Amino acid sequence: MKTNGLTTFLVFLSIIFIFTLALIFSFFENIAGFSNQEKIEYINQALTTVAIIIGGLALIVNAYYTYRLSFGVNQSVLTKLLYRTLAWDNNIVTDIKNTQETLEEIVPERFSKAIEQLGNEKIETRFAAIYALERIARDSHKDHWTIMEILAAFIRENAPVNQKYEESQHSSKLPTDIQTALTVIGRRDSHKDPVNQKLDLRNTDLSNADLTEANLSKAILVGANLQWVNFTRANLSEADLSITYLCGSIFYEANLQKAILPEANLQGVVLRKANLSKAVLYDANLEGAILCDAKLEGAILCGANLEGAVLCDANLEGVNFEDSNLQDANLIGSNLQNAKLAGANLEAVLLSTANLQDANFQQANLSRANLSGCENLELQQIEQALGDRTTMLPENLKIPKHWK
Repeated sequence: MKTNGLTTFLVFLSIIFIFTLALIFSFFENIAGFSNQEKIEYINQALTTVAIIIGGLALIVNAYYTYRLSFGVNQSVLTKLLYRTLAWDNNIVTDIKNTQETLEEIVPERFSKAIEQLGNEKIETRFAAIYALERIARDSHKDHWTIMEILAAFIRENAPVNQKYEESQHSSKLPTDIQTALTVIGRRDSHKDPVNQKLDLRNTDLSNADLTEANLSKAILVGANLQWVNFTRANLSEADLSITYLCGSIFYEANLQKAILPEANLQGVVLRKANLSKAVLYDANLEGAILCDAKLEGAILCGANLEGAVLCDANLEGVNFEDSNLQDANLIGSNLQNAKLAGANLEAVLLSTANLQDANFQQANLSRANLSGCENLELQQIEQALGDRTTMLPENLKIPKHWK
């Protein structure tokens, strides 16, 4: 039966009333033969029982309606919260959609304006345009690489290499707009770079630039003037630095893994703790370069000039030094295990405490070389080399008879 709350309540009271009357009538029939005192006691017990039953039923009814009311309130609150959450979520989606649509409308206008300002005669305007392009590259994924190529082209056009760059002075300062463009390129989000695309900075004059921690991985820097550049902790892995001029540059803790540097001029370069593993440096000029604690395992240095270079404590395992010039070089404490030194000029080289295990000295010049205290050097190794009485050998080895 479908009833409202009042009808249900009245029906409930009627049932209780009928039940109570039936209970009292039955009770009086059962105590007809009792004394007056016993009747009084039994009547009190009966009234107490009825009161307990009615009170219990009342509590049950009260708890039921309280629960229904509470559930209705909670349901209402939850419903409101749910509606608010859905509305908030819809607003977010709408805002994101509107933002994307706004960006798609604004970016082309910002892009065109920045490109126009990039060609302005005032350096302040060009400076602002470069930063505007950087913001667009961050906001628009599809424009990221286009902007990097535009900035690289801007550098090539405005900082071409001078054929007399060898005469450049350390005090000369890189133009502000060129430095700014390099900074933006160096700190770009490289994860947005397309696969197999490379930054083209060939034949540019970037002398005295600050490229600290710059990301120039796989960049093309062929023929560039990079003297006095600060490459501290920069990433130049797999970069092409062929025929570059790097005199006086600092590569402290830089990553040059698999970098290509044939015929590069690295005179006086600081490569302390740099990673040059598997780098290609054939015919490179490393005269007076500092490579202390550098990693050069697997590097190719055949035909390179390392005269007076400092390679103490460097890891030179498996390095190819064939036909290279290491005269007066300092290799104290370095690891030359399995190094290829065939035909190399090791005149007056310092190899004290170096690890020479399985190093190949065939036809290498060891005149005036100091090998005292070196480790893992065998007689058959030095017998393949060319030396004389000026060569200092470990105490356990004697000068080969065929030496002068």
